[in-house]
Amino acid sequence: MSCNDPSCPDPEPGPKLGSKRHSSSGFDSASKRSECENPNFKPCSFQTFMSLYIFVKLLGFGAFGVVNLMKHQISGKDYAVKVVKKNPESDSKTRYEIKLGMMLDPQHVCKVHGYHEDDRHFFIIMEYLKGMDLCDFIRKYPTFFMNNPQFFWIVVESILRGLAYLHSIGIAHMDIKPENVFLLLDNQGKIIGVKLIDLGLSIKVNDTTKYFRGTPTYMAPDFFSPFCKIDCSVDIWSLGITVFAMIKAYLPTEIASSKKDPKRRQDETYQKIKSLLLNESFNPLGERTSEDPNIAQIEDFILSCLITNPEIRPTAVKLLGNIPPTTSQMSP
Repeated sequence: MSCNDPSCPDPEPGPKLGSKRHSSSGFDSASKRSECENPNFKPCSFQTFMSLYIFVKLLGFGAFGVVNLMKHQISGKDYAVKVVKKNPESDSKTRYEIKLGMMLDPQHVCKVHGYHEDDRHFFIIMEYLKGMDLCDFIRKYPTFFMNNPQFFWIVVESILRGLAYLHSIGIAHMDIKPENVFLLLDNQGKIIGVKLIDLGLSIKVNDTTKYFRGTPTYMAPDFFSPFCKIDCSVDIWSLGITVFAMIKAYLPTEIASSKKDPKRRQDETYQKIKSLLLNESFNPLGERTSEDPNIAQIEDFILSCLITNPEIRPTAVKLLGNIPPTTSQMSP
């Protein structure tokens, strides 16, 4: 068992993750082993915590920090360890993401096993997912879903099941997009599962909720209308844009704007998307000419998600009822 007690303090500063500075004495010491194997034992020092993990490789990095693949020396299990820099403006968001990841059903979302923190960083111990996110998959295989509609439905059904689960407990993901849909791959490259990732923007919605958050090109028109409250239906709109990208390999709301001034670019993007989405005749597919009934079914699904009025936008459960039966596994 890994040391995943959320209240575990950190009296020692410790080395940086990924530096490969792991003392063998930490692994050999029975007292330190038992200390971190027992989740009810307090305290567990940061040095002890780190002595039980071996750095394997860097998995990714971004504005938040880095994600490393780490192996737990006692169990031999691999974990993804997300290292997030502390920031007074975002620490509460990080703690919320950790708490949510620990309580949610891992069948649908990436499981958070625990975390540790020191004065400067959060170290989030997450389930290690083998595969690639949907964005990378689309880049690598841009025509795959268009040419294999039966596989399109396998992925969409899995996303919908994840959303139906979150929505059933009153949680809106708020940032559904290809980067936040992870495709689990086996050694032969077959997709064997789908999980939603990055719950950092997720919220518990209620009748008075009015947040403005998400990725602009995937945000529902609800965010731009003063008359709409924000609820779980915004995820359905974002799903519509996501599945559009799955078959078109681009976004219907991509806006070209100034690259010299990031703030101006953001302002232009918001204003142009607002103008586009508040037009009730918004139809990203234009005139449909395909006679393929499989493609027509996909296009109908996209349009059912992209209904500008959230009150008549279908729920994840209703959309699941319209998914055609699929039994195949996906392989690019």
